[in-house]
Amino acid sequence: MQPHRLHYLKIALVIVNVLMFLWVITTERPNSDRSENPRVLVVSSGNQNEKKRSQEQIKTIAPRDNHESSTTDYILYPLSLCRRNSSTQFDYLVMIFSAPGNFDRRNAIRETWASEIKEKSNSRTAFLLAKTENDKVQRAIESKFYLHADIIQGTHIDHYRNLTLKTKMMMRWALKRCPKVSFLIKCDDDTFVNVENLLKAMKGKRTNAIYGHLFANSRPYREPSSKYYVSKEEYNGTEYPPFVAGDFYVLGGSTLRRLYDASEQEPFFWLEDVFLTGFVAEKAGVNRTHESSITDDEFNCVSCIEKNSLS
Repeated sequence: MQPHRLHYLKIALVIVNVLMFLWVITTERPNSDRSENPRVLVVSSGNQNEKKRSQEQIKTIAPRDNHESSTTDYILYPLSLCRRNSSTQFDYLVMIFSAPGNFDRRNAIRETWASEIKEKSNSRTAFLLAKTENDKVQRAIESKFYLHADIIQGTHIDHYRNLTLKTKMMMRWALKRCPKVSFLIKCDDDTFVNVENLLKAMKGKRTNAIYGHLFANSRPYREPSSKYYVSKEEYNGTEYPPFVAGDFYVLGGSTLRRLYDASEQEPFFWLEDVFLTGFVAEKAGVNRTHESSITDDEFNCVSCIEKNSLS
C-alpha cells in the first residue's frame, strides 16, 4: 500500500474510533438503572449490612469529611490485574475514574483506546468505582467485574466530593499491587486518549515527575452557587499551588510512595487534582511538568490528529 494511502487510512480509523466514543458518552444516561438491560447479567444480591452502613455514611457526608473515612477497604478488585508486591515491571498502569452507572462509557473505552494501549504497550487498565446504593446497578457491576476483571470498587460513597478518597485508593492499590510500574495514568471516563500520541510523548520521560496540563495562579471559586465552590473554612488562601488538571495526568512511578505518604499527612481537600498534584505534590517535593500535548479543551478529532493532543 502506498504511504499516503496508509496515512489517510490511519486518520480514518482514528476518526471512526473517536466518533463512536463520543456518541456513547453523549447519548448514555450515566445514572440510569442498567440492570433492566437484557444484555446485563444479574449475578448476586446486595449485602444488607453494607447497605445500612452506606446509608449512614450518606447521612454524615460533609465537605470536610475526614480523609480516614472508608479508605482502606475494597468491595471488588481483580487479583489477576497485578500480583501483590509483584516484581513484574509494567510501563503503564491506566486508572480510569468512573461512576457506578456509567456502563456504556466503560464499554466504549474497552472497545477503543484501552484495547489499543494494551496491544501497543506493556500496560494494565482498570476502572475505579465507588459504592452505589442501587442494588441492581451493583449486581450489574459485579457481572461486568467477573466478565472483564478490570474493576476496582472502593467502599466510600460515590460523590464528587469523595474523589480525593478515590485518588488515595488509586495510589494505595498501585503501591500494593503494581509497585514496579513506570507510569500511572489517571483519567476520567469521558476522556478519549490518543494512544499513539501518548506513547510518543512519554517516551524517555523521567519517572520522578507529574505530567499534564499545569495551572498556575488559579483561585478558589467563592460563589456559593458554583459546583466547585470552596469556602474560606475549607481553604483560606487566595490562590492554589500549581496543579495539574484532573481529567488526565500521568504520575511517574517513583513518585507514588512519596505522594501517598504525604497525602496521609495533608488535610483532606475535596478537589482531588488540587489536593494531589497541588498541595500533596508540593509537600512531597514532586515536580509538576506542563506537557503541551495534553489539552483540557473540549475534545475534537482535529486536535487529536493535527495538534497531536494526548487526550
